[in-house]
Amino acid sequence: WRPIQFTLVVDDFGVKYVGKEHAEHLASAIRQNYKVTEDWTGNRYIGITLDWDYDKRQVHLSMPGYTKKALKQFGHKAPKQRQN
Repeated sequence: WRPIQFTLVVDDFGVKYVGKEHAEHLASAIRQNYKVTEDWTGNRYIGITLDWDYDKRQVHLSMPGYTKKALKQFGHKAPKQRQN
């Protein structure tokens, strides 16, 4: 038994673990059959930026640039006046 949990969404794999050796064991098993890139910071997952505040036990989620990209994709023109 290993103290580890993971999620897989299309091609993004997130791992929660106690003891890095357990996460490394999982990564090693996956690398036997798949080409992978690893980011041990945990700052991005499925296109979402994660800003961890361990002291407050919080995580702040954001998607920088998402709104601007979506407005462009759907052809939304900026209003001539500010919309407050």
